[in-house]
Amino acid sequence: MDTEMEVENLENVTVAETEPAVAQQHRLSSIMPIIIFSYTGVLIRLGLAFLGNNQAPLSAAFWPNFVGCFIMGFVVEQKIHIHQHFAQLYIGLTTGLCGSITTFSGVMYNSCVALFGPSSHLTYPISNYLSVIISVFSASFIGFIIGRHASIFILSLSSKSTKKVQYLNKSVQIWLFPILIFISIPLLVLLAVLLPVSHYTYFIYSIIFAPFGSLTRYILSIVFNINSNFPLGTLLANVIGSYIYLGMVAINQYVNITSPLVKQIIISIIQGYCGCLTTVSTFILELDTIKKRRYIYAYAIITVLFIQIVYIILAAKFSFLCSPQS
Repeated sequence: MDTEMEVENLENVTVAETEPAVAQQHRLSSIMPIIIFSYTGVLIRLGLAFLGNNQAPLSAAFWPNFVGCFIMGFVVEQKIHIHQHFAQLYIGLTTGLCGSITTFSGVMYNSCVALFGPSSHLTYPISNYLSVIISVFSASFIGFIIGRHASIFILSLSSKSTKKVQYLNKSVQIWLFPILIFISIPLLVLLAVLLPVSHYTYFIYSIIFAPFGSLTRYILSIVFNINSNFPLGTLLANVIGSYIYLGMVAINQYVNITSPLVKQIIISIIQGYCGCLTTVSTFILELDTIKKRRYIYAYAIITVLFIQIVYIILAAKFSFLCSPQS
């Protein structure tokens, strides 16, 4: 009976309340899995970006957010089980992995690319703009729901065996993420220094910038997500990250930069830092967990409007901002 009540209570808690107890008591132990999983998340997003391009902004924004929200739904549905066996894993998968795969700033920018892209008819840009906004967020929410159902279906097939499985023993849990960080940091530095600058150098630097974006978002959520009906921390992360994103795009397209390395670093800030600072998966999770409907609409509309008003005004004044990059 107590177990059933505990499960019911956990299903109704807010995002802030679902943070593992280990994360609440030991912030350092939460930072390490976020760093490791943000590496993986940004690589997945950069890989999925090849399924679309800037000339097709809908497909460019669609897949990373759908996949990230699917994983988020899958993980959230198993939060009780994960907490019992490896609490650090939960925050790593949600804040680190899913938050880094999905990118709110990317959706905002791609919607403006659709709006200000070349068109032969007056109504086409508006239609393209709305199709990106509506399609990406709808697909993200659908991915989240499918992930939750897939989690129930797949893991229920072997529920008896999963109850007996221990993810890792305690000693491995304690040393796993510190060892991975100890190995990854010098390796990334060596790759950044030794590899010659090429068209895909931004992959390495994006991985380096990714943890800084994820950790900034995590800190903002800790400090500002006080009201469960209005996650101000996530709102600030998405708004600030989107503004930095547009600023980096302006520098990349307007300033005459001759150094290939500097250009790659700017792209890395866009993809690594801004991409991981902003998140669609947490945004969708919060919309799903906020209890009062009026707060759901207020939170969603304010987040989008704060970004889109600035984007549209600046893009209308400076046409190069939302022109598809070559």
